Amino acid sequence: MGEAAEKPEPLAEAQEHKDVHLNWKKIALVGTIPIILIFIGFFIAVKMMGGENYNAAVDWFDENLGLPGIFAYVYVVDTLILPLSPDFVFPVVASMNPFIVVPIIGLASALGGITSYAIGLLLHRIPLIKRYTDKAEAKWGAYIRKYGIAFVVIAGIFPLPFSTICVLAGALKMDWHKVVPATAVRFVRAAVYFALFRAGLLII
Repeated sequence: MGEAAEKPEPLAEAQEHKDVHLNWKKIALVGTIPIILIFIGFFIAVKMMGGENYNAAVDWFDENLGLPGIFAYVYVVDTLILPLSPDFVFPVVASMNPFIVVPIIGLASALGGITSYAIGLLLHRIPLIKRYTDKAEAKWGAYIRKYGIAFVVIAGIFPLPFSTICVLAGALKMDWHKVVPATAVRFVRAAVYFALFRAGLLII
């Protein structure tokens, strides 16, 4: 009787996996709109300011906040759930040295994901965090169970809530040996976004 009672669970899980599919068109649409809006805002701002004023603003930012400010902003945004995007830094850094800026942004973002994973892994029983991870599991749990570490990589590249999925990966006790290397995909994303905004700056 005990064995018979346990059989439906794998069947239910298999059915759940069968019903879960990534909507690539929706992901592309949701991801394209914000970056287009940021890019349009960047284009308008540079046109209104003029090239010299834009460079002066970048120089001011570099002298007063610089790389530590960029690192801190991206790290916090990719660690916590905030109504902000790490992509807001790209209009500011578009004229900077890519061999310095891109690794800084990529490292900050990857460490943010690792920190989110650690929060989910170590603190998921705290009521405030548990409420958050329960909501995240209701929305994304089936995808993580179906796609595993590949879903963390997908979230790192495409416009899915990276920090949320990393927190959930921790709460579901995914292997850190897989999660930590997967966050390195944020370096690739940083390089692609930087290239887009640098190209836009050259066009402007």
